[in-house]
Amino acid sequence: MNDPDTFDDTQDKNSPKENKPIAPLQPRTNLNETVFFYPNLETDAEGNVLIKFKMNDALTKWKFLAFAHDKQLATAITSKEIVTQKDLMILPFAPRFLRSGDTITFTGKVTNMSKNDLNGTAKLEFWDAITGEDRNKQLSNISIEKSFHLQPTLSEKVEWKLVIPNEILNTLKFRISAQSGNFTDAEENVIPVVTNSMLVTESLPLPVGPNQTKTFVLKNMKENPSNTIINHQFTLEFTPNPVWYAVKALPYLMEYPHECSEQLFNRFYANSLANYIANSTPKIKTIFDSWKNNPEALKVIWSKIKS
Repeated sequence: MNDPDTFDDTQDKNSPKENKPIAPLQPRTNLNETVFFYPNLETDAEGNVLIKFKMNDALTKWKFLAFAHDKQLATAITSKEIVTQKDLMILPFAPRFLRSGDTITFTGKVTNMSKNDLNGTAKLEFWDAITGEDRNKQLSNISIEKSFHLQPTLSEKVEWKLVIPNEILNTLKFRISAQSGNFTDAEENVIPVVTNSMLVTESLPLPVGPNQTKTFVLKNMKENPSNTIINHQFTLEFTPNPVWYAVKALPYLMEYPHECSEQLFNRFYANSLANYIANSTPKIKTIFDSWKNNPEALKVIWSKIKS
């Protein structure tokens, strides 16, 4: 663009001629709010600047700002507006996220910017953003297509009712599209799905001495009255010397960064506990002494304990 003053008020992104075959649907995916930023452009001998860029896919009004200066510190500023549009446009009013168990109405707006009446269909489709599997049935999106009739320069709302299932879903990818004759438009984006569930971790100590057999019951798991609970993971940890659990907890208590009374007491308690463990368990004291004589080995082992 040699001269910012030559910007048109509108840039038509889809102006098919009569009898033109329908082109394959190409959804708009680049919806970034900034098209370009060039902080250091130099003019040619005639003072012209050539700016090369690829326009983003969003159908909206853009603001062009330019600031120029020369070696004598003379300055100039210009501001222009550009509109990107198509003869047929569809814009989604998508929520920022979906929540499990909700029932929502997904709406969009179809606009006719041509000079003729347009009859066509709008469509909303969903996929799993990770696996690509169809998710329309799970979302109760049965009536995917909606018909519309638009006079020139007018818009019409289209809507779909969705039921978000309670089971955990990945992020969803949606495509909303519209077609009328040779005119088409579509937009693709993703929506995260937020679960209503909360991950709760419960633990039960299982102390078993030598030559003993004991039975333990996880009452909170067995007697939980919830109808929506989903058991996620069951883990059994075993150690022949349970005092190591106390050793693994010491770094958390010792490494407080502040000098307040609470954190000073935690550090005092952790060191007192470490001293008691070392003196009451000779084997652990021997290990502590070896770490003291080999600081590098201590760093490696301590990092494993923390993890």
